[in-house]
Amino acid sequence: MGAIAQLEPTHSKLLMTQRLKFQLKQIKDGDTLVGNDCDRIELIRLYGIDCPELAQRPYGDKARQRLQQLLQPYEEIEIIEIDRDRHDRLIGEVWVVDGCINTQMLSEGHAVAYRKHLHDEFKLRYLASEAIARRGKLNFWRQVRPEMPWEYRYRHPR
Repeated sequence: MGAIAQLEPTHSKLLMTQRLKFQLKQIKDGDTLVGNDCDRIELIRLYGIDCPELAQRPYGDKARQRLQQLLQPYEEIEIIEIDRDRHDRLIGEVWVVDGCINTQMLSEGHAVAYRKHLHDEFKLRYLASEAIARRGKLNFWRQVRPEMPWEYRYRHPR
């Protein structure tokens, strides 16, 4: 994992948030997974990132595959709960022994920083992670004019 992805969150508000442990059950796409904490099954949305939609070939499928590769070795993942969304999904940072998965997906170019939803204490770390991928023209950033996932969803409503 890159050095940026391993930075532990230091903001006092973040340190007071709930840290939850889950067993990984399923990867839905590049920024959504299903976890089990013995008491319940939880739909988890990775905070602060937006991955290409699965229909945004080949980048959406590559993002899902990479998230699977990053999490597959671990029996347990830790989620730092940030919020709940309108669909009652848990929104959080996903951590494993090697570091933060959210920023790893950004630094490898499998995700875009979701600026609209980034709190100040996350901005520097997330934007710096994304900048690594942009500079290196990695994955999603290989495109001359990449269509942002939120723009794609707007043009292709469900």
